[in-house]
Amino acid sequence: MADPDLTVNYEFLADCERKLGQLKKTFEDIENRRDDMDKHWGAGAIADVMVAFVNNWDDYRTRLVESLESVGEMVSGTKKAFMDLDVQLAEQGKKKQKQ
Repeated sequence: MADPDLTVNYEFLADCERKLGQLKKTFEDIENRRDDMDKHWGAGAIADVMVAFVNNWDDYRTRLVESLESVGEMVSGTKKAFMDLDVQLAEQGKKKQKQ
């Protein structure tokens, strides 16, 4: 039998899916820590700069979380599509063997 033209590593895809979910959760949880840190910034200009930085970071973090979720969904969809295709091809192979 010839080597397959395409090999899909389901464990790798599942690992990617899991790690993307962990990253998403980590970046979502950062907002909770922000409120704990503001008392350490001091007062005046430094505190103002830190507030501006955190607000700017929040915008980018939100986009990052959305992107991580989107990529996670793509990985999950890819894994499912290949698994479904494997099942279909296996069923076709069984039908051909019976004939």
